[in-house]
Amino acid sequence: MKKITTALATFALAALTLTGTATAAPAPGTTEDAHIWLTVTRTAADRVTTTGNIWLDCPGQEGVGHPHRESACIDVDAANGDFDQLPGTQSAFCSNETVAVTATAHGTAEGRPFHWERTYESDCHLTLATGHVFDF
Repeated sequence: MKKITTALATFALAALTLTGTATAAPAPGTTEDAHIWLTVTRTAADRVTTTGNIWLDCPGQEGVGHPHRESACIDVDAANGDFDQLPGTQSAFCSNETVAVTATAHGTAEGRPFHWERTYESDCHLTLATGHVFDF
């Protein structure tokens, strides 16, 4: 009986594939719809604070929003929407200036709402950890 059930299942799958009614599942971890509000706040030693904000929409429209949208979306996709897993970069422009940098992201990625926040000791450390995501 087990062989007959297996044979029927195999035949049904082959028939669906040949008729074109079977569809391939989307690739795991693809960021098809991410809508993320990014904020970077810099606090210098003299306590002067500056803040920048921008939307990151994936896939988004070319020329609208984030200046490095495509590479930032690729990074979010590579991390499966988990900002703690962003691939970052191996090199960054670094100075001797120490400015506390707090990066915040909230919105939806991979179909899930989230809120993420980390503070880095400089822009250099932020870039090394997050790549182009907070480069705006």
